[in-house]
Order: sequence, then structure tokens, then C-alpha cells
Amino acid sequence: MTSTQKQILARRLASQRGMTLIEIMVVIAIIGILASAIGFGVVNWLKESKTQTASIQLSTVAQALDGFYATQGDYPSSLSDLTGGKRPLLKERNLKDPWNKDLVYNFPATKGDGDFDLCSKGPDKRAGTEDDICRE
Repeated sequence: MTSTQKQILARRLASQRGMTLIEIMVVIAIIGILASAIGFGVVNWLKESKTQTASIQLSTVAQALDGFYATQGDYPSSLSDLTGGKRPLLKERNLKDPWNKDLVYNFPATKGDGDFDLCSKGPDKRAGTEDDICRE
């Protein structure tokens, strides 16, 4: 490579410029906006999925209670009766809702016309509030 070619190459490289600070800040702002939008969507989706999980879990526990009734002739006095014995109907972890709180079980039923009440305390983790999820 001759010295003239080196000078031409050096001028070309010098004339090429990188990204300015403003361009980088705009790209970071766009990424931040996209991340926020996606984040809010995921959080709402997770809340909804926990509610659906609680409903499915209540159905599973209600089936175990009906199974206990079929074999014993009466419903258990507490949910822990479903996890004991040689052949337990449920595992201990099945008795906690998605918010890691114990399910609320009443036998005989205090509300509704079923044999028992079975509820999750819901997202606020307090029994007797409007966000409770109960077996229908």
C-alpha cells in the first residue's frame, strides 16, 4: 500500500463518525418504553393466572373432599385429614393457595347450599373480603 492510499484510507476512516450521545439516549429511551409496556402486560397476566390457578386448585381439593366422603361416609373436620394416613388424597402443598396461604374450609357449610365451604383468601390474603375465590 502506497502512502497516498494510506492517506485516502485514513481520511475515509476519519470521515466516518460513530453514534452521538443523543442517538444512544434515544435508543435507550425506546428500549425503556418497550420494557415498561411488556412488564405491565406480564404483571397483569401473572395476576390473572394466579386467580385461575386458585380456582383449579379449589376444584381439586373439593374432589378430594368428595372422595373422602365416599370412603368415610362423612366430610373431614379439617383439610389436614386429606394429607394423612397410608394413602393420602392430597399432598400438604395442595392445601395452600397460589399466594402461599392456607385454604379456608368450613364443615358444615356456613354460606351457600353445599355441604362445605372451600375458599382461597385471594390476592389480598385476608378472609371475608370481596376478592376471595370460593368453590361454586
